[in-house]
Amino acid sequence: MKYYVTLIALCIAPFVCSQSYGEFKVHDNGLIYSETAVGKLKHIVDSLNLKFKVCDLSKNFQSLPQAQGYYVELEGPRCKEAVADLKSGMSADVFIQKYQPEHSSLLSILQQEYINYEKRTMISWRMLDVLQQKDYEVELLKDEYKTQFSGPLKQKWVYHYKVYEYDKSEHLSAMYFLSSPESNPIPSHYSRAIQYALCMIDTTQTVMLTEKVNYERFDRKHTKAFLKFWNYLEKKYPRVKPRPYDYELGFTLSQLNEYEMPDSTATSPYDSITDIDFVTVDSTAVDTAIVDTTVVDTTAAAFPYVPPRPSRLYRRLQRMTKEERQQLRAENDANYQYNYEQDSIWDSHLAEQVQKLYTSDKKFSSLLRAAYEDAIHNSRSDADLERVVAWTLGGREALEMKRRRRVIGGCSMDQGPRIHAQEIAVLAAETTKWEIFLRSHLDIMNDRFDRVSDGSYAYAGRKTYIRELEVLDINLIDLIVGITLRIDNPSPNHYYSSISRMGRALAESQDRERIERTILEAVSASDLDVYNRQLFYYLYMNYVYNLPDKTQREVAGMRLNALLPTLPFSAKGYVEEK
Repeated sequence: MKYYVTLIALCIAPFVCSQSYGEFKVHDNGLIYSETAVGKLKHIVDSLNLKFKVCDLSKNFQSLPQAQGYYVELEGPRCKEAVADLKSGMSADVFIQKYQPEHSSLLSILQQEYINYEKRTMISWRMLDVLQQKDYEVELLKDEYKTQFSGPLKQKWVYHYKVYEYDKSEHLSAMYFLSSPESNPIPSHYSRAIQYALCMIDTTQTVMLTEKVNYERFDRKHTKAFLKFWNYLEKKYPRVKPRPYDYELGFTLSQLNEYEMPDSTATSPYDSITDIDFVTVDSTAVDTAIVDTTVVDTTAAAFPYVPPRPSRLYRRLQRMTKEERQQLRAENDANYQYNYEQDSIWDSHLAEQVQKLYTSDKKFSSLLRAAYEDAIHNSRSDADLERVVAWTLGGREALEMKRRRRVIGGCSMDQGPRIHAQEIAVLAAETTKWEIFLRSHLDIMNDRFDRVSDGSYAYAGRKTYIRELEVLDINLIDLIVGITLRIDNPSPNHYYSSISRMGRALAESQDRERIERTILEAVSASDLDVYNRQLFYYLYMNYVYNLPDKTQREVAGMRLNALLPTLPFSAKGYVEEK
């Protein structure tokens, strides 16, 4: 139980703490960056806009390779026979007529090459079924692809056949190419937007300086220097002694109120066994005189249910009266509030005390320097140490420390990765490191972080901060178009937006009329490849969904629906709310 309580606390602590500011601290200018930082950034943007005017705009970009073809799915014992027909080169029409597959569609096929988590090069073929809101995929190792296909893919099949171990069922998914995948030039207007994005987003840079991922927050063997420094700091600037607070009390009280802990001697029917799956039990080993196997599953007989032992705190609370429990909760809550207030007071004066010690105490500055050098050398740091370094050694030093510390979210509600990215963006803005600032801010907008899980509830509570870019005089429309378009052979570290997240951000923009016009033009652009037009369709649908007013949603949705008959793919479009 203690493990789960601790896990919950770690997940929600950054989320709860951030609520005092909304998600991030907002300055007097209404932005998450100070007026001074915004002024520095605007100066950089002005220079980049001037640079873009003299850029070589003759560079051509190509779409991802695409073709037309059929997608089919088949399940059951006829799959082996179907695979033989695919190998023989049976046409799609004949195959569909013969097997009547569960699913068959004529769609655009997208071909991509990528390196998977095993560092192996894969060839992937995808189909976006916009009408059914589905995504189909077949993939092969590149080496397998080369041995199987010597020429163009026209009038050929790629397929994936699988037999599931647990029930020996067969599944076949396949794509038939009516034409070979080909790349087409991105129209000049859209190529210019890509070039603008490349001008603004430096592809030679990454936010993080290390790819190493550490799930532990701190490793003691690498942080002796930090501990020496921090202990000395708290000795010179001591905290008020905290009052006792039990983190498990609230959770345990709630558990006690909801139900009583079951009797540990009780048995349980089979439906209580949730952690046993696919266990083979010798039914002859079960005494049928004791266990009626027609009523109780042999698994339950072999593995009787053993309920968890109540914690010491749970048993203690059970012995209390309701009034005693309420009093204990009130005292615990009061202690928490007292500790929180005292920590806030201590923290509010920390910068002042640190700067005073740094200029007057040689041991303090020596220990700080040692902690900083240790953090840089081992690429392991701590948010508290980074704050102190920013106040003393400088913002550039603190920025480098943060870029060496990769933060992984413990759960969907863990705001740690976003807070870390925002602190990087703030330091980059204050130290005029534009290439780091923009990437980090775009990561916040696109919610592009590593998490153990990412629930929709937590996702919905995060903001997009598009206003912060609008005030910088960036050509935001061209930037968004440039990072929405997908191209063949992009440069390393090319930045792509999240379609759903960017649609939500655009719904918060100050220039929605121009945004709608630009996206709809891309959706209906006959000289733009089908896949990119589909992406702009999804971008617009996400934009409409996130508009704050029902009337606005209906008007914007009807504009999209008017284009549906002209599109090279089938789509439902916007459906009015009831």
